[in-house]
Amino acid sequence: MLKYTMRREIITIGENGKVHIPTTPVWMSACEIATLFGVFSGKVSSHIKSILKEGLLREDEVMRTLSFKGGVVDIYNIEMITVLSFRFASLQANSFRKWIIRKLTEKKKTSPPLFVYYKKEGWYN
Repeated sequence: MLKYTMRREIITIGENGKVHIPTTPVWMSACEIATLFGVFSGKVSSHIKSILKEGLLREDEVMRTLSFKGGVVDIYNIEMITVLSFRFASLQANSFRKWIIRKLTEKKKTSPPLFVYYKKEGWYN
């Protein structure tokens, strides 16, 4: 188990079901994940153990141990949080799953192509 001191952010879901994911790395404790999904932290911990035991995710890739004054806490990245969202039937977990699926399936906005034509007299756009 590695110990890290890091800057981290958490995901939030508003009362309207709107998901907010910060631009900085997301790392959340089991208690924070439980609050996010509206479930008990014991259930989160149980599912985390199950996910790792089943080999769905690797502990060294999705978990860090955060040191703080008075102790340590295990924190989990967005990959673990995403897998956990499919283990719960709460409204918050459902909102998160819908957000993930929408982000994966939305069409990307692209800039129109820019054509540049060159003649002997010079460049033209």
